[in-house]
Amino acid sequence: MSKSGILDALRNEERSLKSQLVAIQRAISAIEGDVPPAAGRGRKKAAKAVGRRKRAMSDEQRRAVAERMRKYWAARREAKAQEEAAQE
Repeated sequence: MSKSGILDALRNEERSLKSQLVAIQRAISAIEGDVPPAAGRGRKKAAKAVGRRKRAMSDEQRRAVAERMRKYWAARREAKAQEEAAQE
């Protein structure tokens, strides 16, 4: 068996032992009454965002943002051109 194969096997065993340790710690906590037992195995599902709505922009707001961004990028291009001209 190669070094990498041995290392992979050891890492897999380490992961297995860590998961067993976590399960044992949860069981102890549940028995002691600290925490209710976990309701299932695997990863927890992400909680859904409640009450969040997508904010819509009016056409006027969208146009204003577009104009600001055009000015912003024009200024960036100009600054970059000036910087390149100064380096030459």
